[in-house]
Amino acid sequence: MTVSAGLGYAAIRNLRSNSMTVAPPAKRRYPYVLSNTHTNMKKAQDLNQLTDLVHEAVYEVDELRACLEHDDEEASSYTPFLDDLDKMLRDLHESMASGKYAGVGSGEDLPFMPLFKKHERNIPFRELLRTINATHREGYEPS
Repeated sequence: MTVSAGLGYAAIRNLRSNSMTVAPPAKRRYPYVLSNTHTNMKKAQDLNQLTDLVHEAVYEVDELRACLEHDDEEASSYTPFLDDLDKMLRDLHESMASGKYAGVGSGEDLPFMPLFKKHERNIPFRELLRTINATHREGYEPS
């Protein structure tokens, strides 16, 4: 920034702060709730979307595993849960793909939730898992 017309930096700063107003914070279009029972992501609208979310979670596990192959130090924080979570997600995806999935709106958590709650801080895709479980427990998002 160049100083022109004999104004110093302090004068320019004062000029800017007095002439520029800051807009009030924008009102959220879709408020979100931070709690253990809800998620910030929208729930699935049907079984196809829920199946896609589970497939994405399986993909995220595979990606995490691939990253850990090159970092032994980091792997120790994921080892206690990664294999079990992987199996549970693959079983869930298989049940959805084969038509054996019991359905949504049961009010109960999915089998991976106790493991999730124990290791939640270490799971980089935790919001995705929360959304899958919320859809299973509460039902589909109305369209």
